[in-house]
Amino acid sequence: MDIFEQKRRIITTAIVAVVMTGIIIAAVVSAPLINQIHTQAAQTAGGVADAKAENVRAVFDQHQDLARQTASRSELAKVLGQHAKGEVSAGVVHTFSRPRLQDAARIIEDLAVLIRYDAAGNELVRVGPWANDLPADIPLSDTLDINAFALVSSETSGPLLQAASPILAEGRVVGYDQLLFSPDSLTRVFQGQPDSSLCLLDNQRTKRVILNPQTDQIELTAHEGCLAVRQGVSTRDRSGAFRARLDDGSRVLTFHRPLAGYGWELHMYTRTSRVFANVIVDIMISILAILMLSALAGLLVWRSLKPIVGAMVKQTSQIARSTEELRLAYQVFEHTHEAILITDANFMIVRANPAFSDITGEANRALHRKPLTDFLDCQKGKGVVLEEIRKQLVTVNAWQGEVWLKGHQGLTIPNLMTVSPVRNKNGQIRQLVLTFSNITERVQAEKQMIRLAHYDELTGLPNRVALENHLEQAIQQARRDNSHFALMFLDLDKFKPVNDNYGHQVGDELLRNVGKRLKHCIRSSDVVGRRGGDEFVVITGPLHGDDDAKPIADKIVAVLNDVFHIQGHNIQIGASVGVALYPDHGMAAEDLLKQADAAMYRVKTSGRNAVAYA
Repeated sequence: MDIFEQKRRIITTAIVAVVMTGIIIAAVVSAPLINQIHTQAAQTAGGVADAKAENVRAVFDQHQDLARQTASRSELAKVLGQHAKGEVSAGVVHTFSRPRLQDAARIIEDLAVLIRYDAAGNELVRVGPWANDLPADIPLSDTLDINAFALVSSETSGPLLQAASPILAEGRVVGYDQLLFSPDSLTRVFQGQPDSSLCLLDNQRTKRVILNPQTDQIELTAHEGCLAVRQGVSTRDRSGAFRARLDDGSRVLTFHRPLAGYGWELHMYTRTSRVFANVIVDIMISILAILMLSALAGLLVWRSLKPIVGAMVKQTSQIARSTEELRLAYQVFEHTHEAILITDANFMIVRANPAFSDITGEANRALHRKPLTDFLDCQKGKGVVLEEIRKQLVTVNAWQGEVWLKGHQGLTIPNLMTVSPVRNKNGQIRQLVLTFSNITERVQAEKQMIRLAHYDELTGLPNRVALENHLEQAIQQARRDNSHFALMFLDLDKFKPVNDNYGHQVGDELLRNVGKRLKHCIRSSDVVGRRGGDEFVVITGPLHGDDDAKPIADKIVAVLNDVFHIQGHNIQIGASVGVALYPDHGMAAEDLLKQADAAMYRVKTSGRNAVAYA
């Protein structure tokens, strides 16, 4: 065999090998590729169902929150509380509540009717656009529900969202608010899904909510129309998806998602022709392209260059890729809004990006070889110990924590610092990459949350939670020191007429002024806070004797008897004060609170504007 025949066989063998390799690759790749693309398409469709379920739950949350907001109005709750005690009649509650509930109903979007019930579930007040159209015997629903009602005109209302919330006064349920809404907000969620359909099914599978495509209106139908019911799919099916066939023969992929916190679940189906559209075609095109490229590669073998050319191309490609990665890293380093430092293993600065220079006010050259600690305010935050960072880098190869960067003009800025080590081939730390993310807004938000959790928004005084903490601390201190202190319950006299005669703005301003007077008339060791409504609490510091509480209480009554000048009005109120002494009247916070409250009510029933001891 001459050399030319040998060359022909080698080239033929190479071409066949290339083509066969392409065929094998196409066969091997196609099966998992088809499965993967099908899975991804189904997951995408499932993600749409998840999003729709979250949208529906957000609508339910919004309407339930509206019910809680109407039920949380303190002045209305107080009147209901009086009605629950038998102090006022249902007619008084109706007269007092109706105009206030009408004001609230006007600003609630999609509201059909707002109904207020007493604690026994008897209807007291009804307001809203549909107040006179809906039947008089609408039952109180304890959960968010969707129902249709027969109207007075003998027509059907169509589905309405029912949301109810209890009304609390002095810690007990005195009534309920039930709001009925038109389903317009659900209509917006149900729309906009071609080749798809949505419905809501209650957990008992007795009723179904759909969007009628002809009328574009939400309808309440029997549950038999739901695919899940017809297919016998249980709500306990954790897969959340099943395949079915419609009456017209179309295959669909169906998802069901429970609405957490509510007795409903969302069902959504999408035609498989839409979910898997063009999947097989795309895969076949890809396989055909692989085969064509394989054939082309076989032909190119005939005219291929020496192997060294391939090696050179590969090497050049690697160099270009590395260059591009370095360029991209440089662009990120220079132009990112986050501050970045590169230091040596001893936290001496090697290089800083412009964002860090902007914060510190120092040029990049001036930062070189300066220690990191020059730019950290160790007096703020949780403090940074470089040695602890080094230890953690050894164990977990990263560190993250809060630091305060010193900026120019004397400012300090809270940042989340992340430290990542760069190691040499022996695993030793050669350099450190530090990134800083400004968390000023998060720190401010945390401070605001702490304040809202412990201070009354109206008066700025400690709220109920903070007062309970102060009381527990006072008891512990008194127990350790074997000392005494007093707990005083204050309830403002003649406060309700202020709201009735001058409005709630004047009432709120009066409460703020009461808080200021109380803060100025007590001792520095005493604590005053607002428990709620027109009730205030004073926790005194240690007393030398039980009689030391009387001058404090008398001074409070005297200060609150002085005339208040608010928005051009001269207002005079008083205060009924109940005093409980530790440990004479109780050694636990609950006992002291009960005793002081009882003493305050004795003052209320015996003439007001005085002080009584438990």
